[in-house]
Amino acid sequence: MIDRRPLVLETAGEVVVGDPVAFRVRDWHKPVEGVRVVSHTDTAVTDRTGRCELTFRAPGFWKVAAFKPADDYVAYEPATALVHAVTEAASRGRLPGIATDVR
Repeated sequence: MIDRRPLVLETAGEVVVGDPVAFRVRDWHKPVEGVRVVSHTDTAVTDRTGRCELTFRAPGFWKVAAFKPADDYVAYEPATALVHAVTEAASRGRLPGIATDVR
């Protein structure tokens, strides 16, 4: 009998455009190796610790999904996460050319 398990996809909610973003995939509390983590423009595969990295090249909200094919013992349910990629200036809380000290 095949055991059905949900994948859990963990990452930071807000990231800076151009910086590598770490993802961790697990089922319950154990890391899962060989999971494909996919965004609109990039794909990575988790290592034995359940970790991988993606880089977002444009600001916006990005849906990321994690998939792993079933084997003889386990069928994994896919997981998704929403990542907000922001510019470096926005991550510091201010944008160049916009006044932040209003009197």
